[in-house]
Amino acid sequence: MEQSFVRKFGLLLICGAAGALAFALTVNSVAPPASVNLRYSRAEIMDKANSYLRGLGYDLKDYQQDAWFSLESSVHLYLQTQGGIPHANAILRTDSLPAHHWYVSWYDRSRSQSQSIESFRAWLSPSAKILGFQHVIKDTASLPSLTKAEALEKAENFLHSQGIDLSPLTLGTSSETQQSHRLDHKFVWSDKDTALERNIWVQIQGTEIGGFRQTVEEGGTFQAMMSGITTTATFIATSSYAVFFLLFFFVVVLFLKKYHEGEVGTRTGAIVFIALFAISVVGTINIYPLIGASVGMGDLNKYNTRMISFGMTVFIYHVFLSVMVFAAWSVGESSSRSVWPRKLAGIDSFLTFKPFTIDVAEGVIRGYMWGLILIGAYATILYFFLPAMKTGLFVTEGGGIAEAYLPGIRPFLSGIASALFAEIVFRLFFLSYIKEKTGKMWLSILVSVLLWAATAFVMWEIPFGSPKFVETYTVLIVYALIMNWLFLKYDLLTTICAAFLISGFDIAIPLFSSSGQYYAAFQWVCAGLFMLPLVAAVGGLIRKERFQFTPQTMPTHILRITERERMAKELEIARKVQMSLLPKMNPVTPGYDIAGICIPAQEVGGDYYDFVSLGGKRIGIALGDVSGKGVPAAIYMTLTKGILQSNAEDNVSPKTVLSKVNSLMYRTIDRNSFVSMFYAILDPQQRTIRFARAGQCPVIVAQHSGGKGSFLTPKGMALGLENGTVFDSVLEEQEVALSSGEVLVFYTDGFTEAMTETGDEFGEQRLVDSLGKHRNKPANEVIKGIVEDVNDFTRGKPQHDDMTMVVLKVG
Repeated sequence: MEQSFVRKFGLLLICGAAGALAFALTVNSVAPPASVNLRYSRAEIMDKANSYLRGLGYDLKDYQQDAWFSLESSVHLYLQTQGGIPHANAILRTDSLPAHHWYVSWYDRSRSQSQSIESFRAWLSPSAKILGFQHVIKDTASLPSLTKAEALEKAENFLHSQGIDLSPLTLGTSSETQQSHRLDHKFVWSDKDTALERNIWVQIQGTEIGGFRQTVEEGGTFQAMMSGITTTATFIATSSYAVFFLLFFFVVVLFLKKYHEGEVGTRTGAIVFIALFAISVVGTINIYPLIGASVGMGDLNKYNTRMISFGMTVFIYHVFLSVMVFAAWSVGESSSRSVWPRKLAGIDSFLTFKPFTIDVAEGVIRGYMWGLILIGAYATILYFFLPAMKTGLFVTEGGGIAEAYLPGIRPFLSGIASALFAEIVFRLFFLSYIKEKTGKMWLSILVSVLLWAATAFVMWEIPFGSPKFVETYTVLIVYALIMNWLFLKYDLLTTICAAFLISGFDIAIPLFSSSGQYYAAFQWVCAGLFMLPLVAAVGGLIRKERFQFTPQTMPTHILRITERERMAKELEIARKVQMSLLPKMNPVTPGYDIAGICIPAQEVGGDYYDFVSLGGKRIGIALGDVSGKGVPAAIYMTLTKGILQSNAEDNVSPKTVLSKVNSLMYRTIDRNSFVSMFYAILDPQQRTIRFARAGQCPVIVAQHSGGKGSFLTPKGMALGLENGTVFDSVLEEQEVALSSGEVLVFYTDGFTEAMTETGDEFGEQRLVDSLGKHRNKPANEVIKGIVEDVNDFTRGKPQHDDMTMVVLKVG
């Protein structure tokens, strides 16, 4: 009986609500993106820039217009050093500094850059204040020229017409550039009395105002620090990309190998691929104005550069990521269904278009609540510890909110894409595959965490911004450990929802911190999209149905995986049963040390050994090898053991026993199968051993003096090949008197036929040499030493045949 909703999720809901409240109360104090206060849409900004340049007398009707938003992260970081994030956010939100800005450009899209006659640029603040413009003309353009004094007067009059007061500023530098057919001037005013140095430059091209720009700059010491940070970040980013590309090839090659071996399916993987690629493409189209914004491609104009950048982003980068996720899902799914099948129940509900199940409801609720807990806890930690750590948070961009055609869907799409990639690759794939491969949970967690930390620097945005490098990697490692724990405790849907919420909320900060009416409507759109998974959760809670595959909905590859797992479990049971048929303990006989071992090449095998208690303290020693391997051989082995034990009677010679076994086996065993067997009777009192060999390997006798081992090879043919006449005539029985110090080794051909990668066999001579090396040890240690020698010889090559051995040492 399942717990009630309140008992199951009550505490988690309370903690999630507390996390949401902590996030809401502290976000402005810990998140640099909260300094973005967009007042106008991109279209409105472009209209205002158009109006401004037209007011200056420029005709822009034949030009392509473009615009994107720039978040001045270095200025924000500098302001953080002066008074913390709340101080920096407050200053930048008021638009009192020419920092965050829109960059608007006009160009002739029919011409390359070198062939363009002119182009235009403008810089506007978030509140649409003009921060500057530039009219770019060719150096060869012919214009009348002004003297320096005339140019300076023109520049000052222009700035005055723009409402700029130069009285607090000082003319710092002025320069003249003699072009082919005109003289250009540039004047720079600066104000060094403020924390940030304010600069205004004006460019005079011939007799016209070529442009002006208001900027702020950080001090020289801070700029040097930023240069060092940028250099270090470049090296780390390069290393992260290198690890990521190597990881891509590892995942894809592993998928191809497993697909070739029929161990993975592609149906659900294809659905995941299509979903992720479609989400990524829609998300890229939505922020098309941002694509290639800071990219230059030779002489191409911005229009063609953006087209090429878009194609590369969609058909190279996103295909690259989607293929990696496809391969990671296919392998991870197969491993997960082997290791922990219910980890995918919630995702299976979505993949089979049954979103209203308890599995979905639980995964979404847990994921959302844990996402709120984590982002709220992290915001709270930053709120209290950032001032004490004397560190700031660095953000490289505004998240694409300003440029998006539909700002409200940007956080939703980006959050889903980020979560799918991270959780499928680093949680599902690595945790499941390595756990299945090695059986070691700690190793799977370690690999997942280290690879995440190595690649997340360029593949994932830390919420609110990146601290210093040591703190950044600490956050990445802790985050990975928590997400791994959520996956192991709950399921994949829980981690995807938690990661989605964290990434999506982070990207949405500039949207919800903006006061423009245009963005207010999209805030509701964004909030509604984030509620959609909760709608599925409510539907699942109402229907109260657990997800189960039906014969109609079960994908073929999952049927194959399920069947494989069923067979694996049955084989494991068969192995345990077969191992239970072997002797539980070695015989204890004064004056003798006896030990045996059986190592199947597969889950079950056709080798076996046995000890039979006979009258007069005598011991029957049997060693058998059924032709073939696997389940059929194991069945025949069990049959052989039963027949042997029923015929191993007192005062019956080994030859007679093997003859009776052969007669019964011939009537039972398939004609294409046979059994080789060695059977001996040890008489401790007479210190003799009598034996017969039905096609089995020779017996090694090692002399006490340390001389070379010799082989005892009585004649005989395998059991089950002939009904008795020929078998009895060929079978030979021998008896050997035992001397103190002798060592007898009975073995199957799995030892002598063990091979290296190049096909070299261990052989009888190496077996004799190995016995000579270990012969003075106890019997069980002799076996252990020989097994180690065989493994050293094969150098890890998989065992291809069962290996069974009995060692008899005479005291």
